[in-house]
This record gives sequence, C-alpha cells and structure tokens, in this order.
Amino acid sequence: MDLLNWFYVLLTILISFVIAISFWSRKEVKYKVLSIVLGVFSYFISYGTMLEILSRPKPKNLELLNKYANELTLLHVNWVEGDAIYLLVQLDDLAEPRLYKFPWNASQAQEYDEALEKGRENGEEVKIANPFYPTNAEERKTLVYTAPAKPLPPKEAPEPGITSYDPNIEEKLLDYRDKREN
Repeated sequence: MDLLNWFYVLLTILISFVIAISFWSRKEVKYKVLSIVLGVFSYFISYGTMLEILSRPKPKNLELLNKYANELTLLHVNWVEGDAIYLLVQLDDLAEPRLYKFPWNASQAQEYDEALEKGRENGEEVKIANPFYPTNAEERKTLVYTAPAKPLPPKEAPEPGITSYDPNIEEKLLDYRDKREN
C-alpha cells in the first residue's frame, strides 16, 4: 500500500506537469479549460482505479518485484474449478500477506490443499519453492513442502524470589499457637 501511495504521488505530479504545459501554451481558452477538466478527472479516475486494484488478487504472471523469491509461506488456498487457484502467501521480506491468482490446475490445487492440511495437523509451516518462476519440470514436482515448526525462543532463567530461612520458625509457631489457646 505504501508503494501505491508513492506511485499515485508521482502520477499526480506528472499529470500536473501536463496540465501546466497545456495551460501555458498558446491555445484558445476553451482548450485550456478542457485540459484542466481532463486533468482533474484523471486524478479521480487514477485514484479510484488504484483503490479498486487493492482488493483484487494479483495474477501470477504480473509479479515483478518478488518474482525471484526463494520460497513463500502458504497461508491459505482457495480455487474456482476450471478458472483459477487463489493463494494467500507470506513473503519473507514483507509484513503483510499477498493474494495471488494462479491458472487452474486440478493436481496443483489438490497438492496445495493436502500440504496445508498436513502442515496444520503437524503444526508446521507450508513452504512453496518459488511458484512464480519454475526453471524445469523437476522443480515443479518438489514445489510444495512443509517446513519444521520454528523453535520457541529460549526461556529466561527464573529469578529466585525473596526468601529467608528462619531455623527457629517451628518454635515461634508453637509459641504463637499456645498464646492463642490461652
């Protein structure tokens, strides 16, 4: 989302430059007004389309920045038979998960689903070895695997509480009991 905000700022600046150039040109006033109206309209259209894009899964072939990631953590899989496989994955470098749309493949969808189920039963993460750019058929066969669960952080040594030892505690307790009885 942060990258999209910067993209929108750059797009707004570029549109502003085009409006400024057309406004200061030697054209009639109606063309200048038309350029301002079209520029303002393009601000709103570009902002609306970018917001709409955020709610859509990204197609596999449009991944550019993370195309060569070594492995992804598979969080969820969903599919529409005959249409597409939707994968929610966690990239190692990013805090938020991403949703991708892969072409339909029945065996691949079943493999993802079985791996997720097995990983949940064993408490392990399901990893995918770069689904964006497989180099050969062998990588395609070993694409999905479960990684061992991450070890828990080391425990801190317990701090001893404040204790004191009184060797005469029994005598004091007996004396206290005798005083209460009398």
